[in-house]
Amino acid sequence: MTRYRRLIIAFVLIAGVNLALAGGYWVMNQGRTNQDGSEIGYLQCLYMTVVSTFTVGYGELVPVVTAADRVYTMLVIVLGLGTMGYALSQMTAFVVEGDLKEIIERRKMEKSIAALRGHFIVCGTGDVGRYVIEELLATKRPFVAVETDEAHVRKLTAKQPFPYVVGDATDEAVLAQAGIRVAAGVMCALPNDRDNLVLAMTCRQVNPRIRIVAKAQDIKLSQRIKSAGADSVVSPQFIGGMRLVSEMVRPTVVSFLDLMLRDMDKAMRVEEIEVQAGSQLAGTRLVEHVVADSNVLVMALKAPGADKFLYVPPSDAVLEPGCLLVVLGETESVAQLRASGQAVQPTQQGAGEA
Repeated sequence: MTRYRRLIIAFVLIAGVNLALAGGYWVMNQGRTNQDGSEIGYLQCLYMTVVSTFTVGYGELVPVVTAADRVYTMLVIVLGLGTMGYALSQMTAFVVEGDLKEIIERRKMEKSIAALRGHFIVCGTGDVGRYVIEELLATKRPFVAVETDEAHVRKLTAKQPFPYVVGDATDEAVLAQAGIRVAAGVMCALPNDRDNLVLAMTCRQVNPRIRIVAKAQDIKLSQRIKSAGADSVVSPQFIGGMRLVSEMVRPTVVSFLDLMLRDMDKAMRVEEIEVQAGSQLAGTRLVEHVVADSNVLVMALKAPGADKFLYVPPSDAVLEPGCLLVVLGETESVAQLRASGQAVQPTQQGAGEA
């Protein structure tokens, strides 16, 4: 808005200066007449001012006979040229700064994307993708969006900025710009199921270790998308049906979950935490760190290699390396607990001594 405000001020200044200087001519020529005997009006004075200001040089359109007339005319020329110079500089800055600002912001975003590791890539920012982005922003997860429609993604970033890449998500070069080789996961939310199938296949070929979750409008294509490389396929129709019946048979639970997701003061979420070997939590009992030091509620525990969860595990349960915790808590508390569950990396000095 600052650039537009400066441009408007420049145009207002040109108009104001010309109108004011024309008023001076009009006052000085009170009682005078033109050669044909007609009265010198304000419009004629304004015409004289504009001609002088824009250096057109049509001659003296009002009588300039006295020394005061000449001094005032020189003042009009100097002020007019100064005002025009300022206005032209603002118009030039408006164009140049706009392009320059866009280039700088684009390069800054490219650097921030290149520095990401273990982030998520959201392919498609349409009806489904924008809700994915909102959730990632709410839970403060690093991600990059990929979208072909730059105007659409700019509207989304106007509400809350996030990094994005403009291009076809099925293009390997575009995925490389989004950091596909170092990303933790890809969410395929393109409008067309076949595009999601191609995207899942491309992502799997580029990064065999990455987790891929894809959207499928047609249930029949779910297995094909999985065969193409997706780890999981989500059907909006299935989710919508489950929500519909849940609203009917368990409305209070649904209301609780909705309020939890929409709470702007506290970002409460159900999250999963892996206890890695060599971490602070590995080998300890649940009560020692999780219950005592964190503000999260442990809902379930899954032992390494187990197929089932232990719901509401006892406080003396041992956290074996590789086990998974399902917890409910604020985003920041969960992030702190997740950091405790990650393996401690040796320092460079320690690694050298070893």
